Amino acid sequence: MKTPLVLASRMLLAVGAASQQGAKSPAQAQCRFSDGSKITVTYSPDLQSYRLVTDGSLLAVKGVHVPAGDYVVSPAKDSADGWTLMMKEPNTKKGYRVLPPLPMFVATSSPASGFPVFFDHTGGSCTMYWSEKKSEIVLSLEFTKENADLPVVN
Repeated sequence: MKTPLVLASRMLLAVGAASQQGAKSPAQAQCRFSDGSKITVTYSPDLQSYRLVTDGSLLAVKGVHVPAGDYVVSPAKDSADGWTLMMKEPNTKKGYRVLPPLPMFVATSSPASGFPVFFDHTGGSCTMYWSEKKSEIVLSLEFTKENADLPVVN
């Protein structure tokens, strides 16, 4: 009679361990464009910051150019009480190169995700959603591939 009880206990422990492993948040969010280039956001525990890496030039809202690169990113409130995405590119010679802040929008809905950053790929764009847990809102920012034939407005 002890054998079924021992087996049942072991099965419960195994199920509990598997559910804890499955409950872990993903370490990154990624969106891939049709040409194979991508945007990846990861959390860097050693720097306690988020990194956005893109292997192709992008355009964000209002035609703001985002060159291919590796950036430290964070959402921030601006002086008009709106939200922006702050992007800094590490440069060993001069510290950081700061890009213009990118206006973000408060999203009305978003898919659930364990990682605070996630993407929605629609057509030729990738919309990044950023869940701000401190303020319980979801911010969004759309990126498109830069067309080399069109002038860039900064």
